[in-house]
Amino acid sequence: DRVLEIVRRVLPGAGFDEAMTYSVVSEEDSSAFNLWTSAPPLRSSTPMLKGADCLRRSLIPSLLSARRVNESLSNAVIELFETARVYWPENDGLPREELMLGITSGGDFFSLKGVIEALVEAIQPAATLTVRDTSCDLLDATHSAELWIHDQLSGYFGHVSEAGLKRFSLRAPATVAELRFSALA
Repeated sequence: DRVLEIVRRVLPGAGFDEAMTYSVVSEEDSSAFNLWTSAPPLRSSTPMLKGADCLRRSLIPSLLSARRVNESLSNAVIELFETARVYWPENDGLPREELMLGITSGGDFFSLKGVIEALVEAIQPAATLTVRDTSCDLLDATHSAELWIHDQLSGYFGHVSEAGLKRFSLRAPATVAELRFSALA
């Protein structure tokens, strides 16, 4: 609760609004960003949205969809974050629920990196944050990275690639980040 309180203080202070999105996405959206697990998404037998029957494995597709809606409404500034659970399939058929923090911004790679550094500093002042190269089709190859806190993989962030912008029908450049709450705490 204390970590969530800090997140809800630091990110709005940096100009972000909190979003709330659905826990189900289409299979196409689910496969757009799935760096945390390679297992296929769990399916709901009674989808609550037409075409959205997969439990999300990441917050990023939902936030990019919210970004698209805001662009279509001509919102000039779209800085969003969400704290919610994702669902990773396990061998027993039940999901492993992981609390995550997802962020989408119209700012550049280094601006988002600065926001993440400020957030980690506010939560864990003594934490060692390391950035390492990563590869993901949704993210630009030259401006994307893994985030490591105390030598533990804690998240991903980067510019959305041209293919990613096209995939989510976005008109303006975007950056995204996703961090595990357990690593932040």
